[in-house]
Amino acid sequence: MKTIYITSKNKDLESRFFITIKLLFATTLLLVTFSCSDDEACGYTNNVQCDFTQQNNDYSGFTVTTNFDEDANASVGAIFNTQLNSNAPLGDDWGTTTLSTQVTSISPTNWTRTDIGQVFGIAIDDSANIYLAASDIYYFGIGISSSNTRPGAIYKCVAPSFTAVQIANLPNTGDVGNGIGNIAYDKLNNQLFATNLEDGKIYRLTTSGLVLETYDPWGVDDLVSGIERQEEQIWGIGVNYESGQSKVYFPRVATATNPERSIYSLTLQSDGSFPSTSNAEVIEIPNVPGTQLRISDIAFSSTTNQMLIAERTGPHSSKVMSYNKGGSWNYNLQYFVGANAGADGENSAGGVDFYPTEQDGDISAFCDESFWATGNYMRNRTNNLSLIYGIQGVDYTGNNSFSVAAPNANQDTDIFIDFDGLDGTSTKGNIGDVEVFDANRCYDLCNN
Repeated sequence: MKTIYITSKNKDLESRFFITIKLLFATTLLLVTFSCSDDEACGYTNNVQCDFTQQNNDYSGFTVTTNFDEDANASVGAIFNTQLNSNAPLGDDWGTTTLSTQVTSISPTNWTRTDIGQVFGIAIDDSANIYLAASDIYYFGIGISSSNTRPGAIYKCVAPSFTAVQIANLPNTGDVGNGIGNIAYDKLNNQLFATNLEDGKIYRLTTSGLVLETYDPWGVDDLVSGIERQEEQIWGIGVNYESGQSKVYFPRVATATNPERSIYSLTLQSDGSFPSTSNAEVIEIPNVPGTQLRISDIAFSSTTNQMLIAERTGPHSSKVMSYNKGGSWNYNLQYFVGANAGADGENSAGGVDFYPTEQDGDISAFCDESFWATGNYMRNRTNNLSLIYGIQGVDYTGNNSFSVAAPNANQDTDIFIDFDGLDGTSTKGNIGDVEVFDANRCYDLCNN
């Protein structure tokens, strides 16, 4: 082995040597920064994968739905393999088409009312786990009592069986309409948020179901058993990532004596906890259009600059709308969900979520161009005398009324999946929420 000694005659070599070492060290730090191993370099305090080239998981692009069924042993949800959605027939029911491209689905064995009661809200974490939240939202138009015997339950469903295991039970006495409004996952802090209709609070939980803390935005619980008064109810909930922080969004729809329709937000602290002071919520969007008492779902695009909101109460008077973010949130569009059943295209069942659009086998070729909306009274061009109750795939840039001339009506341009494959209105009011397994390659939180 040859040893090199640095002498006074070659100090220039010494200088060059140490400069080279420093440059290599600095380059290494720079690469670490851009891969987000150093969390604070990206403005985050938690260990977040920010590399845009990270791989999708096996279920990225799959779609999870919930529903009610009068048969207590029938499925109350399904997982549809919607990855290869470029094969979905436009203007047809992808769920029952006779084409070879018919969508396939999974119905986990214990996703029944007998086993887990009624569920509406859905969240999916970055480890491909599904979370289902109890609800008593399905009491419209059914001939039996729909009272949920597990009104505060949250279930975790782990692949590949996705068997539902209860991990939490929020304090909830049940009764008509009560339960959990919805549930959302925070990627940045690997935690869950759930809205409890019993006390009007937002619950922060670990992904194992441990309640960490609660936040009550408007007033203390009246301690009366049952669902909170209207102005205290929180239904939909969503998490967005802005300026290196997680922000929790939720709606307030008040009574006729206090006719507020607003979307609020809470900016979480660096450790993912709620603000340390009360009354920290701010109005992000005032005067939200619509007439219904429930805004039951809020969804954000992977770019964090697009928001979807869905109403649910009247099956033919509930809207799906979008907002775009510049310096603030600006109203974008109302979409046509379903056909004309009194109010054209206002057949929202209260669930929305973006899905990645596939091209040539790349399931995340386009990240936020389309979304699913749950709906009632949908029709398709292939057999427009039939009625579809399930989900409708819509282009974010907008769609048209069912009644415009072919080939530009929503019955021509959109994708449909009927939940039970049966024609007729018997499932009106029984359609629930929708959530999509995120395509990891669409998320680059360091740039948000």
